[in-house]
Amino acid sequence: MLFWALAILTAIFSLARFKPLRNHLGTTQAVAIFALRLFAIAIAALLFSPISISFSRKVTQPNQIAVLVDSSQSVNTSVRHQVVRRLKQALQKQAGSVLVWEFGEDLKPVSLNEISSQTDGSASLLSEAILKVVEKARPEELLIITDSQDTAPRHERLLETLRRTGTRLSAIILPTNLPTNLSISLSPTQSFLFAGEKANFTVRIRGERLRGRTSAHLRVWRGNKLVFQSPLKFVNGVAQTDVSLSPEKSGWHRYRFEVLPVEGEIWTEDNDAEVLVWQAPTKLRVLLVTGQPNFEFKFAKRAVESEPNFEMVSVASLPDRTRYQQGSPKLMPASLTNPEKFHVAVIIAPTADEFGVAEGRGIWQFVQSGGGLLLTLNELSIRTNGWRFFMPYSLAFVPLPPLPSLLPVREEPVGNQLSNLPKVDVAWAIGSLPSSAHPVLLSFGKPVLVWWQEGLGKVAIVAFDGTWRWVMEAASKGKQPEIHQKFWLTLLRFLADPMKGEKVKMSNTERDLKTPKPPPSELSLPPDPKPVENWAKATGGKVLKPEDLEAWVKELSWKRTVKIQASQPISAIPLPYLLLLLALTIEWWLIRRSGLT
Repeated sequence: MLFWALAILTAIFSLARFKPLRNHLGTTQAVAIFALRLFAIAIAALLFSPISISFSRKVTQPNQIAVLVDSSQSVNTSVRHQVVRRLKQALQKQAGSVLVWEFGEDLKPVSLNEISSQTDGSASLLSEAILKVVEKARPEELLIITDSQDTAPRHERLLETLRRTGTRLSAIILPTNLPTNLSISLSPTQSFLFAGEKANFTVRIRGERLRGRTSAHLRVWRGNKLVFQSPLKFVNGVAQTDVSLSPEKSGWHRYRFEVLPVEGEIWTEDNDAEVLVWQAPTKLRVLLVTGQPNFEFKFAKRAVESEPNFEMVSVASLPDRTRYQQGSPKLMPASLTNPEKFHVAVIIAPTADEFGVAEGRGIWQFVQSGGGLLLTLNELSIRTNGWRFFMPYSLAFVPLPPLPSLLPVREEPVGNQLSNLPKVDVAWAIGSLPSSAHPVLLSFGKPVLVWWQEGLGKVAIVAFDGTWRWVMEAASKGKQPEIHQKFWLTLLRFLADPMKGEKVKMSNTERDLKTPKPPPSELSLPPDPKPVENWAKATGGKVLKPEDLEAWVKELSWKRTVKIQASQPISAIPLPYLLLLLALTIEWWLIRRSGLT
């Protein structure tokens, strides 16, 4: 503010002196001195003003060269080591001018000489690593050394970023070293047993990239106790076996199946799995009931007695309708009105004159609370409607031609166990079934053995007669009645529930049950090099071979000349000061020459 005030006063003073100077020196010299004074004031005003002068200039800058090296476990280690050695040799003179990163699960900067010789990343975030390097360093040249494995691909955004920054990408594609991997699978994962039974599990071990290995070692643990071990041989990359386990006491049991890792295997999260086994405190208890005993009853009783893990009480009637019981003393006396101590009730060919409503109601309540009911029919039972005491549904039975064949329904698990059954004497097609009924055996395309879930229990109806003849046929051939026994024991085991009546809990049973976790894609799937090749082509780069590294380095341009825009305030330029000094000097000389002070 003070300067502008002085400048104005100086201009006014100079104007006031113009007339005396003209009278003394003449008009020409007075005008010259006055013009020089105004010129000096103008230059001084410019020097104190914020005006700047813009201009462009050329500067030389180093090019940004970046190298990105894959350190994930899927890379072939030996080839990677050779390529890194070639890279260090090719860049040894410019080691300080190159930015180097390693990537796997994460991205880390390293010096050229600090590139690790080992690979340890369990993931290969290729796209993510390139994006971070390009956005952070904005290199003119980017060389990636990778096997193209990309755990989280972001191809479109990556290509857009490369084009926006003008980065030229070149790549050396390494071979992949997918490791050997064993994986285990179990079926089933839970088993419910009666006392004395064994839990059967199918173990399947799949081997990938075995590289000459022919066997694996399976071990089964209950807690810290080894309960089973066995070597398994691979056939077409698969080893399979069945394992039977026998719990020592009732309750829950957890077993861990593991296959020992083999040399070179990296991922072991799929090498072991767990199963749960529940064992009931008692054996399977069967209540076998009929009116006056017939062959079907007698041979069914014999089949149940052949199984040591079953406990049975049989109830039959004498000709005078007096009932008698046989079987396990601890289960007698048995009652149809209160059969809760049993797991399955088998009613064989009931007739209307031998059973009552109360007994039927007791059996049905038994089913609702978790028991199993197996109801078999014959001609007399159907004619007298004796089955109605035990079945609240209005079923229909249509006779089929004599000596019908029995064909299993393959979709039913229990049907698969009842294949190749001989013919029977007579059968009836069951109609008007509940909507939830499942056919198990068919004859002439009609269901003759069905089951369904009723409340907490299961109900099965056998609408054919004459299975006892299977025993006679086997005996005539000098064979054991295996088919007959299998038929009855399979049905009884299917209908029986080991958890019936048990209020048991196992905390965190299914939540923390260990299941195999498949390996990540970079350890199991071969990578696709096409995206990397497309990036190189789109940015003007190359896909190099390891031996091309030195030539690629020689072709690099390490410096570049660029024009930059700059500005400078007038007060920082020497010329205005020189002009000001020149104007004041000339003015002083003119005044001195005229003799003025």
